[in-house]
Formats: sequence, C-alpha cells, structure tokens
Amino acid sequence: MKAISNDPNDPKEGIMIRNRSFASLRRPLLAAFALTFTVSAAAWAEPHCRAVHSRVDLAAGAPTCGSAIGLCAGGTLRGTLQGESSFIGTGSVPTVDTGTTGVVVLTGDNTIHTRDGDLLTKDAIVLATTGDGEFAEVDTVVGGTGVYEGASGKFTATGTFANGTGFGVLVGEVCWP
Repeated sequence: MKAISNDPNDPKEGIMIRNRSFASLRRPLLAAFALTFTVSAAAWAEPHCRAVHSRVDLAAGAPTCGSAIGLCAGGTLRGTLQGESSFIGTGSVPTVDTGTTGVVVLTGDNTIHTRDGDLLTKDAIVLATTGDGEFAEVDTVVGGTGVYEGASGKFTATGTFANGTGFGVLVGEVCWP
C-alpha cells in the first residue's frame, strides 16, 4: 500500500487537492449558473411596455382612400410616440340620440408609421358631427411591424375634428415582446 504524502511539493497531492476543491465547488457553480439562466429567461419573456403621451394633428383624407364608409384621415404624432398616422374608417353607426346630439360612433383601422416600424390599431370613436367636432376614442393595439411585431396595448384620445382638420391628445401604453 502506498503512503499518502503530506508534502506540499508532491505534484500528485496538489492535483488531488485541486480535484477535491473543484468537486466541492461543482454543485454551487451549477446552481448559480441555473439560477442566472432562469432569471435571464424570465426577463426576456417579460414584454417591454412604454407609456405614450403624444399630440396628434389631424387632417381629412380623400374619400377615395379605400374606406367602406368614405372616411379617412391622416395625422402627425409628436411626443413619446412620433410618426405619421393613416386612419381608414370601417363603420359609422348613428345612435337613437344622434338626431338630438349629433353624435355618431365610428370604427376604423389605423396605422402609425414610426422610424422603428408600423403600429397597428383598431379604433372606436365617438364623434360630435356638429360644433367643434369633439371626439373621444379608444384605440386597441393589435400588432405591428419592426419592433412593434406582436405589440399590444391601448390608447385613449380626445380632441376636436371639424371641417377636415383637428387635433387631439393620445395617452396610453404600448407593449411589445
């Protein structure tokens, strides 16, 4: 039987110590790696969300824009969301009170063209067809292109739109994977 040396200059003893040291660290290192990987994966799975607050300057589009109801509009957004907007009306519904109030409900598809991609929304709008043309709307983000691929979120907007021009304020949140 071979005697175990206690000589620190014995190369075999140093190797054994190193092997034992590595073996004792193997489990904690693997656990730390697994924890880091799990936390990183969870961080990547979280959507990125950004608050939106922008002014929108609006102008009516040509009635030949491809809208089923002959209503299109464009806009310029300035603020936390910047770009050019193009709205195509898909529906217009008078209510039982429209004769008294002059208010109609509109729906449409909107594309906001930004430098990072296009943001797509489905809009539901309540519009006063008399006076200053006050409006309020809820825009549901349904996707996009570029960084907005798979985007979600909601915006609300209020403002005025009469005689082919107007402005509003858009507030909400957009999230993307």
